[in-house]
Amino acid sequence: MTPDYPEIYFPHYRSEACLFSPHTRTVENGWVCGRHVHHTMLEILLVVEGTLTTILGCNEFSQQAGDIIIVSPMMVHDFQVRVSERVSFFTMHIHIEDTEILHLIGANNHGFYPSGHPLNQQIKSSVERIIDTLFHHGGAKMSLMREVYTILDEMEQYFSVQHDIGPLSFDAELSNQVAKEIQALVLRNSEEAVAGVTTDKDANSDWLEEISRKLGVSRRHCHRLFRQAFGIPPREYLMVLKQQEAMQMLVTSSDSIERIAHKIGYENVQSFSRQFTAWAGCTPSTFRKNNLNERHHLVPINLQEQVH
Repeated sequence: MTPDYPEIYFPHYRSEACLFSPHTRTVENGWVCGRHVHHTMLEILLVVEGTLTTILGCNEFSQQAGDIIIVSPMMVHDFQVRVSERVSFFTMHIHIEDTEILHLIGANNHGFYPSGHPLNQQIKSSVERIIDTLFHHGGAKMSLMREVYTILDEMEQYFSVQHDIGPLSFDAELSNQVAKEIQALVLRNSEEAVAGVTTDKDANSDWLEEISRKLGVSRRHCHRLFRQAFGIPPREYLMVLKQQEAMQMLVTSSDSIERIAHKIGYENVQSFSRQFTAWAGCTPSTFRKNNLNERHHLVPINLQEQVH
């Protein structure tokens, strides 16, 4: 006997995800990943062997074998090896534009889920199946994406049950808007440089004032909310983005160092080289030579265009 369903029209459902840069790696004591940020992507890192020091915003965790880190979008993070002689790990990035899911995860994600934690137990098997598929099944696309969506489903279910979350608050939405405006500022620098316009937006001390005015709030309020949301002040976030864009361009493009300097907002290559050396501990040319095609985590801001 078939059920007698009433006539109900449900909404359309759509979600697109991209598994970006999954990889395994073994690193030695003293290794530093470098502070970086992802925008519409989650990062999931599973330690397989050793102890990894993970820094999320202003919080630091000691990640042991079996522990999982989940990095929310727009969270500045770094990984370092300080204790063990060597550390092996698997990491992957999930690019997703579903604002409801990103809001749910971003508002409730604590970042560190040690072995034995309920969420760790729920998603670890899928992470391990992704590793197995990559190594032994030729990276079968549908098998990989099935596990990606299983992970997203488990996270959605866990955070929905554990936390009663409502619509995105004004403060949270404002912080996200400020972050997007800062991202746009870096992109505009690059576009203007390509067009032959030489402007150093970072030298303009009023850029945050301009963003605040555009969003209809005071500069002080804008600064405070952003720092509360992401653990760093807006200017530091801007510099992280500039650093990340510069590193990404150095290892993936054939642009000259002078052109890269202009793209991220520096009018002269000398100022850029000094700043880059402070960021990376080496000159741009040395960084390019030593890291060619290896900085897979350095995702460009305009990833969306590349994914589609």
